[in-house]
Amino acid sequence: MKLRLKLILAFLLLSVVPLSGVILYSYINSQRAVRQALEAEAQMTADEMSRRLEGVRNDLRRQMDRLSELPFRKFLGGKALDTDLQKDPVFAELMKRMGEEDVLFESLEFVRHPPAPPEPQGPGLRDHPSAKTQKGPPPEPPLVIFLSRLFERSGLRRPRAATDTESPPAGPELGVDRFPKPPSPSFFGEAGRNTAIQAEAAARFAAEMVRKKAEALHKVMESWGQLTDAERTALEEKRKQMKLLLGREFGSEVRREGEVIGSFRAQVSPEKVLERVLRRTRRLQNEIPFAVDAGGRVHTADPADAQALQGLPLANTANGSGKFAGQTSDMNNWVVVARKDSESGLSFGIARPIKQSMQELRQTAVRNFGYGLGIMGLAVLGILPLSGRLTRNLTLLTRSAEELAQGNLDVHVPVRSRDELGQLAATFNRMSLQLKEGQGRLMEQERLRKELEMCRRIQEELLPREPLSCGFAQVQGISIPAREVGGDFFNYFELPGGNLGLLIGDVSGKGVPAALLMASLQATLSARLPLAASLSELAEQLDEEIARSTPPELFLTLFVAVLNSREKTLRYVNAGHNTQYALRADGSLHRFESTGRPLGLLPGGGYVEQCVALGPGDSIFLYTDGLVETQSGTGEEFGAERLERLLAREPESSLECLIARAESAVRDHQGAAEALDDATRLVAKVQESVGEHSAQLQSLHATN
Repeated sequence: MKLRLKLILAFLLLSVVPLSGVILYSYINSQRAVRQALEAEAQMTADEMSRRLEGVRNDLRRQMDRLSELPFRKFLGGKALDTDLQKDPVFAELMKRMGEEDVLFESLEFVRHPPAPPEPQGPGLRDHPSAKTQKGPPPEPPLVIFLSRLFERSGLRRPRAATDTESPPAGPELGVDRFPKPPSPSFFGEAGRNTAIQAEAAARFAAEMVRKKAEALHKVMESWGQLTDAERTALEEKRKQMKLLLGREFGSEVRREGEVIGSFRAQVSPEKVLERVLRRTRRLQNEIPFAVDAGGRVHTADPADAQALQGLPLANTANGSGKFAGQTSDMNNWVVVARKDSESGLSFGIARPIKQSMQELRQTAVRNFGYGLGIMGLAVLGILPLSGRLTRNLTLLTRSAEELAQGNLDVHVPVRSRDELGQLAATFNRMSLQLKEGQGRLMEQERLRKELEMCRRIQEELLPREPLSCGFAQVQGISIPAREVGGDFFNYFELPGGNLGLLIGDVSGKGVPAALLMASLQATLSARLPLAASLSELAEQLDEEIARSTPPELFLTLFVAVLNSREKTLRYVNAGHNTQYALRADGSLHRFESTGRPLGLLPGGGYVEQCVALGPGDSIFLYTDGLVETQSGTGEEFGAERLERLLAREPESSLECLIARAESAVRDHQGAAEALDDATRLVAKVQESVGEHSAQLQSLHATN
């Protein structure tokens, strides 16, 4: 996949995914906010219905209290009523006190309390057995006024079998058109009308309603009377239903002059009470008010509302939080909130359809997503030329890098901008130039390496490669340079007269300059040492020549010695070199201390020649400072003390063994650390000559 396509896909991915997340998050939050707002509003409406039911119950209770003050004795006495009910005080007062709640009453039941039996008069009559067994008159059956029948026959209510599509009975006596219609709402809200005129019109309307109801009562007075058993059973069933739905019964005691003459109670139609509560509920956005009784039956103000609510689990009881329990998939399109009435057990609720609102939210979210995609499409069209320019520059860099990898160090990329790509092109050009320069340096280093390798070979040729064995001594040495060409040197060779010349030195610094000085000194000593009568004079001459012919920073330390074969003595000069050692055959050590300054360093100081007698079995151990200054991984030097202990343990060792033991000890001490200086060792062992050995044998034979 090319970079241009990757950039476009990355842009789409990094923009579409966040956009989708933001729109989805906004949609979910908007949906939640709409539901919460609608639930809060529906909760207020449900609370209002519950309070309205409580208000209706309180109105009915007050009506019962007012009706208990009617002169019910007139009913019980059987006195004929006035044929003109408008003049009859009982019915006129009944209609007045019932007011607008008359449609809620099914019947009124009055029960007369029998008077208490009179107490016997006279002394002793109260304790007579016949007085104790005397009973009062039997209770009278209750008197029931069926107001519903009365109003249906009079035309004030429709018959029970009538539907909303049927017309009420018509006629001059029973038709409902005989009753006056209330004033239109525009009458009360019309501008310019004052409150006094409105109150007067309402009073006239109420008086006319009372008069018409009284006329209807006069026509159907036969609708009240005694109850049969069947009517009593039906009335008890209705009373149970009323208590189930409304939570209470409505009744009161009837008192006259402080005496309880009876009691009456009213049978209220719970369906009409619920219908009044539900119909008076505001329906702003197709809301459907409903009520659920304790038996799980759903009540609505309109059968069409019940049909619309069939798919919802309204039979469940509302919980204490106010939200309806029993959510199903159908609830996604509805907001249902219910409030339980504590007294009746009814749950008043509001079901509001939100399918249209949710669809509008979804359409808005989809529309916003489409707008976002359109904007991103325009952005992609703008990115295409930018990405093309970017990829062209990268392609050019790629081709140039391939040429560079193939060895073309002269490749150059044009810098066309100052942005990151321009900086990358400039960096590439610098890299190409540096590689070209580096290649030149590598070639020069390779040439120098070859030259140093040649110098190393020449240096190896200048140093003794094989041990030297003469009649009275054996000599062997080794030099390990820290670099390819070192500054350490040693040499041993036979001198005229059978003597043996020994020398070891260390030129300051490393590399080619030190190697050149070492080679020059090797040649000078090889030529002058056989002719020198005094080692100190030879050292002084070398000191002056080196100081005169070399830079000040170049100097050297030198240990030069001549081993006399006849006298078994060692004459030496130590020009600033380390303390050297003579290992006696008895295990003791003799130290060859410094007898002057290093050659070429502050010349003119002079040198002293020393002479030491040696015997058969003695060894001479010469070395440079690279041996004792070898450091371990922790920085600890090998040291002269450790070398002396090593030599003291090897008095009888051969040359090879002594050199190998010293090399092994230094290597163990060094470990993985890098060598910082050249390390050179030279060992000479004095032994008996052939002539001495023959003389000893002759003396032994003479003694025998």
